[in-house]
Parts: sequence; C-alpha cells; structure tokens
Amino acid sequence: MNYYYQRNKFVDFKSNILFHELLDTSESEFEHWAKTLRKEVTEQWDEFGNPPVIGKNHDKIISSFGKLKSNGCDFLIKDDEDSESLGIIKNFNKDASVVNQFFPTMLKTKISSGKTAEGGLSIYDYFGDPTMEEQFIKIMRRAVRRDSMYVWSRSLVNKKDENPFWNGQSGYEFIKDVKDGKVFTGKWKNYDIYLTKSKDSTFDNYGTFNDDYVGFTNIYLSADEVNELVDNDYLNSRQVSNITKIEESSTSKVGKVTKYSYMVRWYDKTEGLFPNMLRVIRLSCGQAAVNFPALTAKLLYEKYTSHIKQEEPLVVYDSSSGWGGRILGAMSSRKKIHYVGTDPNPDNYLPELGKSRYEYVADFYNKNCIDNHSDKLQSFFDVETQSNTYELFQDGSELIQNNSDFQKYKGKLDFSFTSPPYFNREQYSQDETQSFKAYKEYEDWRDNFLKPTLTTIYEYLKNDRYIVWNIADIKIGESTYYPLEQDSIDILKELGCEYKGKLKMLMTRMVGLDPSKSGIKNAVKYDGKSYKYEPMFVFKKNNKL
Repeated sequence: MNYYYQRNKFVDFKSNILFHELLDTSESEFEHWAKTLRKEVTEQWDEFGNPPVIGKNHDKIISSFGKLKSNGCDFLIKDDEDSESLGIIKNFNKDASVVNQFFPTMLKTKISSGKTAEGGLSIYDYFGDPTMEEQFIKIMRRAVRRDSMYVWSRSLVNKKDENPFWNGQSGYEFIKDVKDGKVFTGKWKNYDIYLTKSKDSTFDNYGTFNDDYVGFTNIYLSADEVNELVDNDYLNSRQVSNITKIEESSTSKVGKVTKYSYMVRWYDKTEGLFPNMLRVIRLSCGQAAVNFPALTAKLLYEKYTSHIKQEEPLVVYDSSSGWGGRILGAMSSRKKIHYVGTDPNPDNYLPELGKSRYEYVADFYNKNCIDNHSDKLQSFFDVETQSNTYELFQDGSELIQNNSDFQKYKGKLDFSFTSPPYFNREQYSQDETQSFKAYKEYEDWRDNFLKPTLTTIYEYLKNDRYIVWNIADIKIGESTYYPLEQDSIDILKELGCEYKGKLKMLMTRMVGLDPSKSGIKNAVKYDGKSYKYEPMFVFKKNNKL
C-alpha cells in the first residue's frame, strides 16, 4: 500500500462539463451542477484520499524528486533597497511540490483570520460540511460561471496583440461582427463571447494586475447598447446569462449612485472546466495551507553551515516539521545531514507502519532517488551511506526538552531552521496537543509556546551556529497585527543571539493583487514587479567561551 495519493480522477466527473455548457445553464441547472461537483469532490477525497489537486503518479513523483539533488539553488538575489535585508529568495521551482501528496490532510487544515481560533475553515469544509452548501454555490457562481479569476476567459482590450481578432471596432460593432461571423474564423473558429457587468470603479482595471497592460483599457458597452443588441438578436441568452439586470445605474437607499458598463469576455468553447477548476477551488474555497519549498530549505541548510568544517553529519533541527518540505530539503542536500524534527500532529503518524509521514517521505526519497538501498541503512551518523539520515519526534516543540531521547542533542545542533505555527492562523489538526488549543490567548501562546521553543533551540545549538526563523505577523481586522516577528526577535536577542537580518522569500503573485497597493505589510519590489514575501529572520549564537 502507498501512503500518498496519485493523479486526480476528475476526468470521470459528471461535473466536468465545458465552460461553454455552464454558461448555457439555467439557475436551477447551475445549482444542480454545483451540488454534483461538491458531491464528487467529497467522495473522491473521502474514499480515495484524493483532495482537489491534480497530483502525479508514482513514476512522476520519483522523477520530480530526482531533480532535487543536483539543483544548485542559485536563487538568492542581493537586495540593495533594504539595509536589514540579507537577500531575496525567488524560488518558484515546482519539482518538490509533489511532497504535498504524502500529506493528504493539508487541505483539511483550518485557516483562521479572526482574533481567536473560532471560525477557521478549511477547503475541505466547503465540500464536506452540509452547512456550507449555499455558500459553496455562491462561490461557484462568482468564481466559475462569472469567471471572476479570468481562468477560462479574457477581456476584450484595446491591445491588438492580446486579442488579434479585434480590428479596432467599438464594443458595439465587435458584437455585431461576432454575430455576422466576421470575427471568430480560422484558428479562432471555436471561440465565443459573453458579457459581464462592471462598476465604474473597475473601468480601468483589465481584470488582472499586469504591468504589460498599463495604458490599456477594457472595451465596454453601455446599457443602451446591450439592450439594443439583445433586441436585434445580436446577443443570445447564453451571452448575457451572467447579467441579471441590464441597467445604466442604480441608486441605493442612502442615495449612492453606482454606474455600470458592460465588459466583453472571450473564451474557447471547447475548453472543459477541469483541470483549471482545481486552481479555482484552491483560491476561492477558503485558504490553503502552504508547504515550505524543499529547495529553499536545502539552500538554507547549505548556506548557513558553509562555515563548518564537516567531519560528521551536520545535525539540523526543525522544531515544527509541518508538511515535509524541510525534511525533503535535508534529504536532497549535497551535504551530509542528520535531520532532527518534531511535530505533534497525529494526522502525520502512520500507526500501521510504526513511523511518521516525515520518515515515510525520507525513506521514499532515499530508496528511489539514492541508489544505495538507504532505507535499510538509517543508523545514526552512519557515514557509510550516501543518503542523509533523520530522527523524528512527536512532541510539541515547547515540551520536547523533557524527552530523554531528544536530550542527547543538547549542545549538538549545527543549525536550526523552521516555520513555526503562526499562533492560531493555521490549525493543523483539532488535537489538543496543538499549540493554539493549549494556549488560546496570544500572550499565553507567546510566553508558553514561542519562548520555550526558542529557548530550547538556543540551548541545544552549538556555539558559532545559526538559527533561521520563518515567521510573520498576523493581521487582525483592517490594521491590527499580532507582533510575532518582533516578539521572536526580542526573545532570541534576550537569550543571547546576534540578529543578522532577514531574508525575503517571494510568494507567487496572485491574479488581481498588487501587494504594494493592497496594504500588505511584507511587500517588496523585484524586477519591476511587486511581490508579497515571507520573512525569514537570521540569528547567530556566538557566545564567548
């Protein structure tokens, strides 16, 4: 039996219809489609362990893993704009993302955005919770039928190379030409259009933040033009199915006037809802838990131990093993590494095998990507093997110092790197051992989880060694933050660490979001574009002997 899921079987879904067909559904037919999708995703998830992600089969997992060892991780970029910055990490490599398949509960992680842990939702909740059905249908109406994320359709814009079939016509004339068969010919023969309603606040927004479209706008129609085109049969019911009421403006009860225009969207009539549907689900149905990139972990292991003369395996400690990205980075390192990790999440333990999913991932990598039968050679500091080694614990990081088996590492750690829980933001399980359960108020969590975790790391670390701590403040409401970043810095400084600065790990850009203009605290400009980044704070233990 394999303890990882493989490629999603969405091709067999009854809900896997064409986007063109979905536009043609009545409201009742659309709701039936949404309920069918919800049922099919839940059944595949519950019965086969396949969440709504594409996934790779066994051989392709091995192929992706096999590329990690030789990757030079040359994606650390100098950052001259910030004196505190130690560099920008731009790693969008996807080879290691298949490690997610070994952790099927990732998308069942509840993500909280409130002041307390109450009300956190996972992507699974949108499918499996009966009370979420109405909300799910509403989300699908906006995200899929109206294609709010521009997944299946594009806007007609006054930029010729964006829509080559546009010949400079007005929106009104373009619609007439479509009806008369003058637009979608040749290689465009399978294309069609539909209209969406836009408020005046979106008139100059192409629908996605893209620097290439500065100076260009969407092509719009007025309400009168739309009505005339409908009356003269230039627009059919499918093409206006996303418009509930054609109107020039509306006035609220308090007298606020909203003006409307109508945007032309074009799409391929032969394109099915899947596999793009999986991306829409991930982005619209709650917030997905994110794995730490294994290659970035590999970079940090190698960079922050480069000053150590190595005679034996380097002992690296991960106080929150998370979803396996960091142990995979350790296994694929070109250095000899002994990875020590802990995580109390019971979902990541396989009792029938007597090992954790972290050990299973490491064994899988070593067996299939290191040609030495290393799964049989996992002895501590066995330098005869080509594979890197590990030891895993199931203790909370604030309590692990009480474990006698862990105590052998006191004064033996060569490097510590982790991404700890962001208080109650990500609820990895509902088990009582989770830190957000044990310490429900932030101050309590800071004093009884964060501080003892960092204290253990400091005390167990050798002198002249580094700590890299990936954490970010949590935003509450519009402008209030829990100061996880500064509290972490203060605690490690008080313990005696020297703060060296921070690394900025770029996150992939979201459609329609400019981090520099969206009130995002950790945003940086790189190569002319704005990115959100995850901060990683670097400290050095350098006690005088």
